[in-house]
Amino acid sequence: MKKLIISLVLVVLTSIVSLGWSISEFASLTDPRPDIPTTKEQLTALKLVGRSLAQSLDDDNVEPAHFIDNWNQQNQEQLSLIDEKIFILPPSLTTQFKRDAALLLESDEGISLHYRLPLTSQVLNIKTQLVSPEETNFSWNKIYTMLFYVGVVLILLVWVSPLIRQLMHLSKATKAFGMGQLQQRIKVSKTSYIGAIETEFNRMADRIQQLVDDNKLLSRAVSHDLKTPIARLRFGIEALEETQNEQLRIKYFQRLNRDLDTMEELVSTLLSYARLDEANIKPDLQVIELNSWLKQKLADHSNIAYPIEYLGIEQTIKVNSDPKYLSMQLANLLSNAERFGRSQIIVRVEVDQYRVWLHVEDDGQGIDNDEIEQIVKPFVRGQQSRDNAGHGMGLAIVKRISSWMGTEFVITRSSALGGARMSLSIKLEN
Repeated sequence: MKKLIISLVLVVLTSIVSLGWSISEFASLTDPRPDIPTTKEQLTALKLVGRSLAQSLDDDNVEPAHFIDNWNQQNQEQLSLIDEKIFILPPSLTTQFKRDAALLLESDEGISLHYRLPLTSQVLNIKTQLVSPEETNFSWNKIYTMLFYVGVVLILLVWVSPLIRQLMHLSKATKAFGMGQLQQRIKVSKTSYIGAIETEFNRMADRIQQLVDDNKLLSRAVSHDLKTPIARLRFGIEALEETQNEQLRIKYFQRLNRDLDTMEELVSTLLSYARLDEANIKPDLQVIELNSWLKQKLADHSNIAYPIEYLGIEQTIKVNSDPKYLSMQLANLLSNAERFGRSQIIVRVEVDQYRVWLHVEDDGQGIDNDEIEQIVKPFVRGQQSRDNAGHGMGLAIVKRISSWMGTEFVITRSSALGGARMSLSIKLEN
């Protein structure tokens, strides 16, 4: 919205200043002789001359004919004297003419000035070719005003048209998304006025689609993984009801306990994954010295079936991370390496210019390249994990934490052990 407001203010101010200047320059160019007096100034001068002439000619001893002939030959304004009796006017103008002794009339031929000569009972007429200055000025002012507003409107339309188009795209995408097309996204342009809104819409759409996809995966997985232990529980209860053998009853009780443990583990895994919701998590970022932190965590995992070889580096490595969730990622990676490895696990640390890589490697079968994108999804298990216990949630939890903790999660093949290599990339703290 900040970009939209700034661009709107700039467009309005620029259009007003540029149009005002352009129209002013155009108006000055349309007046090729600015030194010539305006119509209003010429009329004012003529009125003064007319009054002087009227006073001079209003005398019985003056012979005006010769003066008028010389005047008419040398000036555009033509003089004439007529008898007051034949100068017929409407009653309202007659009253005004007798009171003011002067009258300005306008016709299609131009403006004429009339002066009453009371002593000689005559009227002095001055005929001009001037056009009413009020009409002329009003006409040009109106044209300039119309040009200004039309120009402002056109500039604003040019500015608004992309905004209207972007809002229509946003409305169309929102409507389609509401109709169930969850893959609908908006292509965000760098010049978009509402780029922030479009970006937030795409994030919201990604979030909703992820929640819907997770819900579908969880529903399918829960319905599938719970069926087996529930069926076993039902079979075990029926077997308990039918048998009277104490040894068999103990055996059935043990099986029931294992099935209950399996269901409890599944529910716990589901709750752990559901809690990894970015909207409900506030990471407690801390500066961690990775070498000492890893040694402590690996000591806590000494109960793993295979020996863990730690290959660190001598220099101090400081990273900014949440130790709780980083520990959760490490635990899942070690658990995955223990489950699919054969006899050895390597935890390796490597540092480049800006990031530190934490690798967990095993000597198992590894993960095929075409399965890498799938096994980080909830309840998806690779081909090599079919005979192993688990629900396919460990790597999904690591991936989910990485997505909002800013740690890149990469799966490749270990060059040292030949099995899988799970790698976390964490930004170095300077």
